[in-house]
Amino acid sequence: MSVRRTVITGGTVISMDDEYGDLPDGAVLIEGNRIIAVARSANEFTGIDAEVIDTDGGYILPGMIDSHRHTWMALLRGTSADHSLLEFLASTFYGIGSIVRPEDAAAASTVGALEALDAGVTTIMDCHDCVNSPDHARADIEALRAVGIRSVYAYGMQQYDYRPPVFESHGHRLDEAQRLRSEYFTSEDNLSRIAILYSDFGTVAFADTAAEIRKVRELGILGASHTGAATNSILLRGLHELHHHGLLLPGHLHIHCPALDEREWALLADTGAKVTIAPETEMQMGMGHPPFRAALDHGLAPAISTDIVCVGSGDLFSQMRLGLQFQRALDHAATHATGSVPATVQLRVHDALAWATRNGAAALGLGESIGSLTVGKKADVIVVKPRMDLVRSSYPAGSVVLQSTAADVDTVMVDGVIRKRHGHLVGQDLAAVRTRANAALDRIEKAAAGLTTHSTEEIRGWFTAAEQTAAANFAEAYKTD
Repeated sequence: MSVRRTVITGGTVISMDDEYGDLPDGAVLIEGNRIIAVARSANEFTGIDAEVIDTDGGYILPGMIDSHRHTWMALLRGTSADHSLLEFLASTFYGIGSIVRPEDAAAASTVGALEALDAGVTTIMDCHDCVNSPDHARADIEALRAVGIRSVYAYGMQQYDYRPPVFESHGHRLDEAQRLRSEYFTSEDNLSRIAILYSDFGTVAFADTAAEIRKVRELGILGASHTGAATNSILLRGLHELHHHGLLLPGHLHIHCPALDEREWALLADTGAKVTIAPETEMQMGMGHPPFRAALDHGLAPAISTDIVCVGSGDLFSQMRLGLQFQRALDHAATHATGSVPATVQLRVHDALAWATRNGAAALGLGESIGSLTVGKKADVIVVKPRMDLVRSSYPAGSVVLQSTAADVDTVMVDGVIRKRHGHLVGQDLAAVRTRANAALDRIEKAAAGLTTHSTEEIRGWFTAAEQTAAANFAEAYKTD
């Protein structure tokens, strides 16, 4: 039986591989689910029996990687558009999170994964905080697999006021992660892997946090945390306490990080950490400045992520553009402070593309498999083709980062399978998805109408109490010394 071959050509290859670079008239040869050749011209593949995808002047790139996306909130578009972090946590996160059912999670994950594919995102780390029951987790995993996106399913240890409660204890919740791994994630070659999204540091007893990290080490999987996401707060910190017990594992993926100080950044660098940044939510919610420069200055290669569509955009073009231009402005401001005029732009558009491709792959422990158009890697490939193609781009990489949207994504291939072609998702009954999603949203909105609303003063009081709890939990780290 012959193996399916595909040649993608007719445009500029932006390989994100240092050996190939950008190839103005390049081509990529795919066999099955692997890239087997990258060429300067499709003429190099003459005589090979292969389907040809002619991009007609488009840009051929590795699939983008969203290293932090909460698909369980994908039904709640724009609901927190005017929220600070505190308002979001009190209303959307803990409030609506407490009423989400398994069928809601499935509908939301379907929508979130399809939205990602449509925007040229071929891999996501799905941060499923809202595991209110084992059925919630299974619903999310099965929805991701049905869509066909490559995923790292991050099983969330966060606890909500779900009624009636299903998990009997923190240990019960943690044991379920191990059962899920045995049930769904036995093959390393699957499109999906499992990770654990730790309880937010400080919100649970230090011993429970330690148990979560030790479970990750035992299972040999990825561990991730929302770290230093609230400037001027002790919440989501505790890095020194974790390091004191040898619990900052190599490869630990730290999400956000704008609140970290110099010593904390040094800890991340020294322990082999990874970092992913979500510019839009960090800027809106008052978390602090997206910390691209801090990561780079400490030798860390930042990844980038969309986070939540209840706040901002679900595409990485927006995140690249916001993050790049915001950091450029901060860099220029540092030069202005010396009384000088900036003569150069320090960060380039290829740096931003690396955040969304190579760095994202490395952040998820998938750098050997995806993240660039490299011979031997998986065939996760996208074609970006401007809709208003009235004149060719003078700098395709610049046009991808600074002038593209999800609507410009023409073709999406995941693991050698076409998931979007000619600007439309394929193999999906979108009308049925839409009907199911809106029905789930109707139920959520009806249930949410019965939730208690809180004044700003009440929210501040709640957050202050949470900080006091965090201080006590972090102090537990030293009680045995």
